[in-house]
Amino acid sequence: MRPKFFVQEWLYSLLSKGVYVISSDLCDYEVRRSLLLNSIRGASNQSIDNLNNLDDLIDFLPITKSVTQQASQLWAISRFQGIPTANPKNIDVDVIIAAQCQLMPAENPGQNLVVATTNVKHLSRFINSQKWFEIRY
Repeated sequence: MRPKFFVQEWLYSLLSKGVYVISSDLCDYEVRRSLLLNSIRGASNQSIDNLNNLDDLIDFLPITKSVTQQASQLWAISRFQGIPTANPKNIDVDVIIAAQCQLMPAENPGQNLVVATTNVKHLSRFINSQKWFEIRY
């Protein structure tokens, strides 16, 4: 099975079981910029259309002031502890996404939150995370 179809099957499986799947606007940004670059280089726009249609299936979390404040705290603590997650000159997207997730339980008490990722190493320091293909309900 091609990876793209495995991801779709995994997502639809979660949705069919009533799992509330959300993502970050930053994830959209990271994927979209790569797809747009490939499109400029001559690749099909179908993947961009698919990403646009994802809005119909899942919600995307915006970056808010409380998120940036929480992310700044996480970033500073990890730097101080000598375990940064990105180059100091780069925007640390992992820390921002972790901050979004840390703030979610206050808005959604009692919900089980698991971050689906390919980067468990960095995110698991801040929030419950698993490789996306290992998450099953």
